[in-house]
This record gives sequence, structure tokens and C-alpha cells, in this order.
Amino acid sequence: MKDEIKEWKTQSVKHKVAMLLIMDGISFKYNEEEGIMFAASESFVEGMKERLVNCYGCSLKPVITEY
Repeated sequence: MKDEIKEWKTQSVKHKVAMLLIMDGISFKYNEEEGIMFAASESFVEGMKERLVNCYGCSLKPVITEY
């Protein structure tokens, strides 16, 4: 079964989240109120959180919430 694409937003470690989204070819937008907003599956977002902690030096999992 294919994951449903959902809208997500985050204010956590924006520079690292943006870097990963660019590397993975995921388009996103940014504004000061909402932070980074992008569309992806829930499994992608969970994997991205793990990558940020294990590979990119985040001490805590970033807070990425459904928009």
C-alpha cells in the first residue's frame, strides 16, 4: 500500500531540513510564521527525522507536524 502524501511544516533546524529536502528533490516553501512547508508521505518524514539525528548532527528529533 502506498503512503498518502500529506502537507507538513516545521520551525526546527530549518537549515538542515531544507538541505535534506533539496538533496531529496522535494520542493518546499518558507515563511516566517509557518516555517518550512512541504508535501511528503509520513514514512518519508519519519525517515527524515532519523537521518537528521543519525547523520546530520541534530541532538533531538526535529518537530515536524502535519499542516
